Amino acid sequence: MRWITLLLCVFSFGVLSEIRRDNNDLTQFDQPFLLGDWYLVNPSPAEGPDTFLAIKLTLESNYTFSIDIQKQDYSIEHWEGLFTANDDTIILGLNSDEPQAYSYSGNHNMLNLNGVVFTKALSNALAGIWSSVSVTGNDEHAQEIARMDLILQPDFVFTFRVSSSDGDEAIHSGVYYTEDDHIVLLYKDGEHDATYTLNQDELTLEVEGGDMFAVLNRIR
Repeated sequence: MRWITLLLCVFSFGVLSEIRRDNNDLTQFDQPFLLGDWYLVNPSPAEGPDTFLAIKLTLESNYTFSIDIQKQDYSIEHWEGLFTANDDTIILGLNSDEPQAYSYSGNHNMLNLNGVVFTKALSNALAGIWSSVSVTGNDEHAQEIARMDLILQPDFVFTFRVSSSDGDEAIHSGVYYTEDDHIVLLYKDGEHDATYTLNQDELTLEVEGGDMFAVLNRIR
């Protein structure tokens, strides 16, 4: 596509690896920080050889991608297909006649593609301060939890605090990523992989098939 060539200065070479199979366990994805919705807003849409207002790039754990480019007339140009990636290179359009490869770097909320910086954004209202209404589960540790507080920032940083009925407290801070109804919390000494349901100001979390089930209300 013309916009990719002009914007990112594409270079081409062979496919790095075979497409991997679907895997519902996001913790097994090789480059988890790539997952999500990435946005680029053009600060000067009237300038440059190919004018656009914004670009949205979505990368999913089943190695599919989609790109939407909003033009100045508000029309949308769409491209989708398969991708693969290693630690510093991503190839888009493996199922196309001309796969396009880019060098990349980044972190939990920034993605640099050939020098062009995209910012990750949540697709829903998950960000906020949440406090537990109830915590249950099959795991004995879940039964000891008296209160759970979770802060999810829109920049994909979190703080997680758990208090026991005995007054003991544990606090973890780190970064998180999401896909569909899955959320993974990464911190220094471990990670939590959970599914969630968001219903306005109520958030439910289920960890490892029922080991813990928590209902939290939004504080703000």
